[in-house]
Amino acid sequence: MKPILKRTLTSVAVTAALAIAPLAHATNGYFKIGYGSKNRGMAGAGMAFGQDTLAAAINPAALTGVGNRVDAGVELFSPSQREGGADATGLAVSDLGNGPRQGADVSVDSGATLFAIPNFGISMQLDDKITVGLAMVANGGMNTRYGRANDGSGNIFTSAFAPVIGDSSTGAFGGLAGFAGALEVGAFDLDGNGTPGDPTDQVPAAVLDPNLQALYNNPNTSPSLGVNLSQLLITPTIAYKINDNHSVGFAPVIAYQRFRAYGLGLFQAFSSDPNNVTNKGDDQSWGYGARIGYQGTFGMVSFGASYTTKLNMQAFDDYAGLFAENGDFDIPSTYGAGIAITPVAGLTIAADVTRINYSDVAAINNEGPTANEFMNAFVGALTGDPRAISNPLGTNDGWGFGWDDVTVYKIGVNYAYNSQWTFRAGYNYAESPYDKDQALFNILAPGLVEKHVTAGFTYSPSSTSEITVAYMHAFRNSVEYQYDGTGGFTGFGYSATNAMSQNAIEASYAWQF
Repeated sequence: MKPILKRTLTSVAVTAALAIAPLAHATNGYFKIGYGSKNRGMAGAGMAFGQDTLAAAINPAALTGVGNRVDAGVELFSPSQREGGADATGLAVSDLGNGPRQGADVSVDSGATLFAIPNFGISMQLDDKITVGLAMVANGGMNTRYGRANDGSGNIFTSAFAPVIGDSSTGAFGGLAGFAGALEVGAFDLDGNGTPGDPTDQVPAAVLDPNLQALYNNPNTSPSLGVNLSQLLITPTIAYKINDNHSVGFAPVIAYQRFRAYGLGLFQAFSSDPNNVTNKGDDQSWGYGARIGYQGTFGMVSFGASYTTKLNMQAFDDYAGLFAENGDFDIPSTYGAGIAITPVAGLTIAADVTRINYSDVAAINNEGPTANEFMNAFVGALTGDPRAISNPLGTNDGWGFGWDDVTVYKIGVNYAYNSQWTFRAGYNYAESPYDKDQALFNILAPGLVEKHVTAGFTYSPSSTSEITVAYMHAFRNSVEYQYDGTGGFTGFGYSATNAMSQNAIEASYAWQF
């Protein structure tokens, strides 16, 4: 056993090093659709159908029956056609004789379209009742990397909105910024009486907020824009077989996550902690939680259920001014149930329903700004009135991505053609976690794909080894939303767009001992 143990520990160390490399996922929100090549070949359906050591990442009770084995795999993930855009041409103001200032129409395709994502698992059956194991999987994540905008200037947000608040062509404000000048001459109907420009609509000469005054000397606004979130789950597992038909399992979950953001200098003026919003490099945090599960067999039908607690994570201190609750970014709780039916020998049909509770995490769940809130925030920044910013970034109610809880539906088929070949296929559906009116901030996190199809196979060259391959395609989905001002901002507006499709191929090797 010593050589086996040595090889196993070496594999764990190598996998751990690889697993914290930059990841990029946006499937069921930002969660992966499944764990392990076999499970992903069935679109993630596996709550009642454990096939390998990665079953512990789905339902720890499903580890019983897996036996003594090691699984190691890598996924090549390609989030193609990630598109973000903002059209601020509906924001136009006069600049006190310096000519009109108008926002721009900007759209950019995200770069970084290929990622390698490893996974690893081991299980050992101690006796006829107890199986122990360890699974290390990428829970998911989010990556966007927008380069220069299509007009050759800075990033999406800066290029779209900066022209209306200052002179981005010369790198200076030159007199009064557009919005501030518009306020002084009463361009807005601030009192809501239907007559813009009357004395009650005018404000004293603007005093620029220091954060916004330094906008064009701020390296955090250009040229690129993006975020990278990666999450790794380590789940030591124990599964107990109560009898031939019923099993339970438990797994403490150790979680690691890493995050960075860059190019968000425009939003530093909207934060309670502007020095911890963007361009702080990688920040990391550790956390913990637990997962429990049950699996039962009733003739040709198996049933499984699992619950994972919210994973309590250390806050991202370097991004305390970006995420709500001073950088707190826990991992949401999940729960689900599934069935697996084996109507004839060799054929299994599995179906799962799971729930991802994004509402557990304020940074994800808090809504982004409305049109009036966003434009009023610009006004507040330009006039030095922080009260105009309704939900400053970093506060408990700070603006977020507006993601709601999602229900995920998975169905998959597993067909053992003979002792060497097994074939799989599946379909996975989850509604986009955010509504169209949240498109602006989700330029950074376009986790909106809904429909996934998968296919895969396993080839067993011997009784102790397996090679498994799985393919996934997530169909393109897109949203566009027009933000129109009301009241004093009637006639002003902007729009935002998100789009994405995905492809992935995963291969793994299993050794049974």
